[in-house]
Amino acid sequence: MALTVPLERISERSRRVDVRKGMLALVRLLATLLVGIPYVLGWTLGKAWLGLTIAWVAVGEGWSDARRSRPSKGGRIQ
Repeated sequence: MALTVPLERISERSRRVDVRKGMLALVRLLATLLVGIPYVLGWTLGKAWLGLTIAWVAVGEGWSDARRSRPSKGGRIQ
């Protein structure tokens, strides 16, 4: 079994290939990565910050509520 390489077909197809389309696809990919990565990172940090802010406010509200419900000097809950 001999392996033959179709050089004529390869040469013919390589002459028909438009390099500009490949370069345009590469530029689009790089632009998407350069813009997409910071966007996703910023969105993620924004959501994490919002979650931390909500948690911090919830802790503060719980703390305040717990302090208000402590027994007073008379031993009764307000």
